[in-house]
Amino acid sequence: MESLWKVWFSRRRKVYVRIARRYGSTPWRVYYLGHGGRCRSLKDMQILEALQRQGVISHIYPW
Repeated sequence: MESLWKVWFSRRRKVYVRIARRYGSTPWRVYYLGHGGRCRSLKDMQILEALQRQGVISHIYPW
């Protein structure tokens, strides 16, 4: 529940929602990955690459 509020009041909420729609995920998953969460699939890796292109994260660490 806490991450719901963090996403909702984030200044990058529009970026999270846009990326989530593009890759068929949720904004909460995108937020989690963008803040150091562990990626578990190829889709998660694509989300991380999109976050890097948007300038939300600077580096992607390998699985």
